[in-house]
Amino acid sequence: MNPRNPAGDGRPPFVFDAHCDTASVLADKPWGFRRNPAHIDLQKARAGGLRAQVFAVWVDPLFAPRRALKRGLEVLRALEDKVFAPGLASKVTSVAAMDEAVAAGRLAGWVFLEGGHIIEDSLEVLDVFRSLGVAGMTLTHGKNVSWADSSTDSPRVRGLTALGRRVVRRMERTGMAIDVAHVSDATARAVLGAVSAPVMASHSNARRLCDVPRNLSDDLIRAISRRGGFIGVNFHPAFVRRRVYDQIEAAFARSENEMKRRARGREDDPRFLSDLEWKYFQKAVKGNDPVFIDDLIDHVVHIASLGGIDCVGLGSDFDGIASTPVDLRHAGDYPALAAGLRRRGFRAGEVRQVLGLNLRKFMRRVERAGSGR
Repeated sequence: MNPRNPAGDGRPPFVFDAHCDTASVLADKPWGFRRNPAHIDLQKARAGGLRAQVFAVWVDPLFAPRRALKRGLEVLRALEDKVFAPGLASKVTSVAAMDEAVAAGRLAGWVFLEGGHIIEDSLEVLDVFRSLGVAGMTLTHGKNVSWADSSTDSPRVRGLTALGRRVVRRMERTGMAIDVAHVSDATARAVLGAVSAPVMASHSNARRLCDVPRNLSDDLIRAISRRGGFIGVNFHPAFVRRRVYDQIEAAFARSENEMKRRARGREDDPRFLSDLEWKYFQKAVKGNDPVFIDDLIDHVVHIASLGGIDCVGLGSDFDGIASTPVDLRHAGDYPALAAGLRRRGFRAGEVRQVLGLNLRKFMRRVERAGSGR
């Protein structure tokens, strides 16, 4: 297979990934985007055929409830200053703009919010972010928001509150992608009941293969796909294999007392606490069982078997994960993923769908729902 042509069918490559946390890395490190040690930079994108990327503006829930908006604006500003303003990627808000950027040989960058706590319970703040070119939002992260439940927090609203329904309906009307990655099963079902637009799970795997709360049940995979939705497989080994998840959880448990000691007296410093948590997360992934591209492809196969080949794609979570499959280290390795799909029997056209065309079609459907067409 020609590494410049991941699909292996003679056409130009088009890799479109639904989720990365590179913006947060750029906000916290003195790095530029052209070349750096992160999972995604311009050099790796070009090497791997990455042509379009959803950049998440992620804010640790530790910043909620009073400082999440400010932190979100800081991360967005870093993305603007280090990626878009220097012309290293084109900020896009429509499929037509993405196609134009890709045709001109530029990386197309979409911007999503990750975590509804960023809007601080305000539809007006949501509208401001939309006016700034934010094209979607993951409704929760690791903790509940006042109007929706996270998959990794104790159930509180068990679906959506009245405000939650207003949030997702506003997103639908304004053409924003509604992302149910991280939300609880009850909240995901409530979202599907509240809107008619297709929804996405930008970086979620199959719970049947890796039984963790962050992954999708079979019935939700079917429900999302029936609505013309999209599911991006997450590269984090803990969401690919349950044994790795258990290893990380055990490592965190062993470090809990030490983390508490280091955090003493800094309980009201979310930046310190977030950095501390990340350092222990990086330690917790060391020495875990290896995960390979074929393990990730198992999730692609399972999701496609339930929802059809049209619903599944990539949601790497690059730069938001401390480890990766050993043969998928960064964005420059996408040709290896494409080769793995071909080995597993996916036809060239199906590989192109998984690599990016399914996500492109999903974003077009979201646009049409927002315009009433």
